[in-house]
Amino acid sequence: MQKLLDRLNDLFEQVPTAVRPYRWLITLIFVGISILMATGISKHFTINMAPEAWYPKGADTIVIRDAYRRLFGSDDNVYIVYQPKSGDVFSEQALRDIAELHQDLEDASLQAEPNELSRIIKIDSLYNARYQISDGDTLISKKLIGADFPNSAEEREQRRAIAITQDSFSRMFFSNDFRYGGISLKTNIGAVPKQTLVTDNTQSTDLLQDDAFGFGLEIDSPLEVEANAETNDVEFIGVQLDEYMHFMAALHEVIDQDKYSNFDFYLVGNSVTMEFIMNGVFEAAGLILMMVLLIVILLWALFRSLSAVLWSLLVVIFAGFWAIGAGAWLGVSYTTMMTLTVMLVLAVGIASCVHILSAYTLFCRQGADHQGAMTKAYRKTGLPILLTSLTTAVGMLSLTLTDMPVIQVFGATSAMAVIFSFILIFTILPCALDLWHPKLRGSQQTKQQGKKPLIDLQPLMIWIGDFTERRSKTIVISYLVIFIAMCIGAINLKIDSNSAMMAREETPLRQSLKIVDEEMMGGMSLEVLTRFGSADALKDPRVLKAADELQQHIAANYADKVIKTFSLANVVKDTNSVLNNNDEQYRVIPDDPRLTAQLLYMFNNANPTDRRETVNDDYSSSHISIMLRNGGTYEYTAFFKELKQDMLRIYEPLRADYPNMRVELTGTFNLAVELMDHIAWTQLKSFSFVLIIITVLMIISLGSPQAGAISMIPNILPGIFTFGLMGWLGIPLDGDTLIVAPIIIGIAVDDTIHFLTHYRASWIEHGDVGIAVRQTLSEVGQAVAFTSLVLGLGFAILIFASYLGLAKPGLFGSLAILVALLSDLLFLPALMHWLKPNMGRDKVLKLANEQAAAS
Repeated sequence: MQKLLDRLNDLFEQVPTAVRPYRWLITLIFVGISILMATGISKHFTINMAPEAWYPKGADTIVIRDAYRRLFGSDDNVYIVYQPKSGDVFSEQALRDIAELHQDLEDASLQAEPNELSRIIKIDSLYNARYQISDGDTLISKKLIGADFPNSAEEREQRRAIAITQDSFSRMFFSNDFRYGGISLKTNIGAVPKQTLVTDNTQSTDLLQDDAFGFGLEIDSPLEVEANAETNDVEFIGVQLDEYMHFMAALHEVIDQDKYSNFDFYLVGNSVTMEFIMNGVFEAAGLILMMVLLIVILLWALFRSLSAVLWSLLVVIFAGFWAIGAGAWLGVSYTTMMTLTVMLVLAVGIASCVHILSAYTLFCRQGADHQGAMTKAYRKTGLPILLTSLTTAVGMLSLTLTDMPVIQVFGATSAMAVIFSFILIFTILPCALDLWHPKLRGSQQTKQQGKKPLIDLQPLMIWIGDFTERRSKTIVISYLVIFIAMCIGAINLKIDSNSAMMAREETPLRQSLKIVDEEMMGGMSLEVLTRFGSADALKDPRVLKAADELQQHIAANYADKVIKTFSLANVVKDTNSVLNNNDEQYRVIPDDPRLTAQLLYMFNNANPTDRRETVNDDYSSSHISIMLRNGGTYEYTAFFKELKQDMLRIYEPLRADYPNMRVELTGTFNLAVELMDHIAWTQLKSFSFVLIIITVLMIISLGSPQAGAISMIPNILPGIFTFGLMGWLGIPLDGDTLIVAPIIIGIAVDDTIHFLTHYRASWIEHGDVGIAVRQTLSEVGQAVAFTSLVLGLGFAILIFASYLGLAKPGLFGSLAILVALLSDLLFLPALMHWLKPNMGRDKVLKLANEQAAAS
């Protein structure tokens, strides 16, 4: 191994001289590849931000959700809570305003020319809320407000009294104290088919009119509809994040009009959350530009040379550009994680360039000319950069072992970007530095010294060398104490993702969620999809009673999470009560199947639209809607697991009569919870796997198991410190924080490799720890410090993001980089002084002696 390392050092030393005669050819190839990648981006670059992009094709979660949407349409809806200035949603002004707003939204959604609000297919509010009354044996569905506006206070109080008796109205259309009202917008978001397949079944469904269903049929006669016909081959058009933004912008144009100034609006729903996240993406782009600007300023402060700044950025920008272009040619679709690829190559690429340029300027100050400084710089830094690029690329490639396509693309693209960065550093960078390099100006003495950085850290490096030698045991023991404390904190760390709670406390989204959870029906919803594979199954009292039992069990055992539930069972119970003079004793599901079928028949005649939203035409499939308070994956993953067991326990006795029965959880919120939880656990496993791979590579590359093991200590410390601190502070670990973990590892590994490779070479040469530590700090200490400073401050900029999915990784990322820096500059030198590890020196000297004797 030592022979190989020596040969590599000799090879890297020759790079600047070897590429010089071919610099114009290399430049031409560089331009050609850049044009090729630009062509790929212009012709084939696509962005897919639909939730489906995170799942492998045919994933059960997506299949079940699409089955629900084929039967009942989209559940990706918007809920608008309004608070009238009068403090009463039944005041005259509030009712008139809501009637006008309802009409404005309806008019906008029904315009002849399709527009963003054409996605709204149904609006429910106090204006058109329907309640049932009986006229003899006839069931009538009547609008609460829209049928005849209540002009007097007495009439409005009568309508209030009616609304109070309707259990489905409470917290849906008004809060318990009537201070808040609600408008539900049902959309077709995510439920627009890529192609419409017209069959006899779909035609019969489309032709059904509100007053046509059931007439001329016996009550117990099944419809002539194929029970299992769900047009399973129909696929839906994926919804991109920008579409949510356009939809929400159009919605705000309506509700933000001056004539509705008497209302304070609070909006929740997946569209609202996606709009917030998309705004966070735009904000991230601005913050990354600020990060690049800060890097430019700090690079200039380090090298005081525009050429050093320009060539470093050239390497980073084109490495990322080539990687994305290569992916475009391969037909890859990108997501918002592309920004993390940019951040990774920015971190690794800038760090490598800083080490080369720092070594170059150091040798210039020691009196070397341009060519001599270049060869020495590449000899000193070539091997560490190779090891850094190799470990980071392999670590990123390990992410492709996951089953999530988006993570796979992120891992592969990031690995390509790191490899391209390495290639550019050893091809185009030497050519660029030959063309324009940091100048040596002034007197002969100044030329020999070179231009010092604005902040010269060499005196600090000398002090660190002395301090770590004097206090080696104290430093190591202190680190061990902190390490143990952080390990204890990490034990208490829980994985919990909640995209809605990624907003800061003062943002409208957080305020809306708080109000909707406390006063109204909750900001999240869940669906239990029940499919029995048999026509008229939902007319079976036992099936309806199973739904009612599940709802009552949920209300009794999960009141901390669930606000309301609704199903066909509620319809049957309410209808039975209304037909019996609103007697509460009749608010039950009849045991007689014919009576149940009759109640459903009468409900359909009175309100066919609501019936179709609850049960399909042949009564083989239905769903239970569950309105939830907002929460994270930690609590809701456990809740979903318990709920599935409850569903199995309650419905399984029906399987004897309905062998094709399927009872499944679905819905946009279920999709989001499963996705975020899966991302978090996948990244945690990948994080562990990356550490194992890097450890093996470090042992091989440093030629010593002892050196490899020691090298991993400062690489593990930043992660342990971050996770431990989060555990002590009670901050959950989410997918966003875990996703940036590979970037932090890449930075930590980079600095550690540079320190240890320099230290090992000096230790083998001199056999004196003090000399090896001081020489290493002199040669790479300043570069390590400036690299960490540049990237740490760059990450710190993200702290100012309003989207906590950026702010939290920014905060903990910058802290982890700081810990990595202190580990490399304090802990590693102290560890070397205290333990004096051999690091394979005896083997190297023995080999050298054998070679000398043989010669």
